[in-house]
Amino acid sequence: MSSFLSRIAGAIKATYNFFVGDAIILVAVATAFVVVGILVHGLHVANPVAAITLIALIVAGLATTLGRELAGRKQ
Repeated sequence: MSSFLSRIAGAIKATYNFFVGDAIILVAVATAFVVVGILVHGLHVANPVAAITLIALIVAGLATTLGRELAGRKQ
């Protein structure tokens, strides 16, 4: 019975990690769009600078999610 419960706990943990990872990506992308919108419309920054900023912020969000996923894996 212990094996069954550990499988259930593992499935719940995997589901939690999946949704938390997606939430991190969602927040990173939303933040990136808000920041770039402020840069372009508020501060009148050139489009290439805004594009680089957008890419950098999205990659940072993906890296955060990847780091969290790798930290949660057993070695």
